[in-house]
Amino acid sequence: MLPIETERLAVRRMEDGDLGDFLEYEQRPEHTRYLARGPYVEGRAREFIAQMRDLEIGAEGTYLHLALELKATGKMIGTVCVKVASQAHRQGDIGWFLHGDYQGRGLATEASRALVAFAFADVGLHRITAHCDAANERSRRMMERLGMRREAHFRHAAFFDGVWHDQYLYAMLAEEWIAKIGENA
Repeated sequence: MLPIETERLAVRRMEDGDLGDFLEYEQRPEHTRYLARGPYVEGRAREFIAQMRDLEIGAEGTYLHLALELKATGKMIGTVCVKVASQAHRQGDIGWFLHGDYQGRGLATEASRALVAFAFADVGLHRITAHCDAANERSRRMMERLGMRREAHFRHAAFFDGVWHDQYLYAMLAEEWIAKIGENA
């Protein structure tokens, strides 16, 4: 299953050697702007990488973050993640994080398309969801580029930085992804 090769990326398990690259973007203020947590510090980042390196694919209830390695340089420039919410119902959630210096080049779209294919074909999900802060226009547009549909607008769903934040929820079924692939073939 892994690594997944795209035109410019290798989507693979996180490795101990990713620590420097991970912290480089993780500790930027804009990286956690729409997250209800602060940036990882070195010790917590090491623990996170070890957990992701060893987490079983398809484990229920925990996001599996996969490294995005730029093939041209070998640099880790972000992660994509998938969580199996229910194995019995084949439901899951996906997400993506990209180093700010690499945004605007189509890399997140390339990685996210590979993630969706992985979630449906390899993890065996029937339905995936993704959510974002309502103010996070880039993430919302990504979900729409992937062919996901907005199913919900949750008002005041998260409280952080002293402010209530709305969230959008998008979803897609495996058969919709298959039809989308057929349209683009």
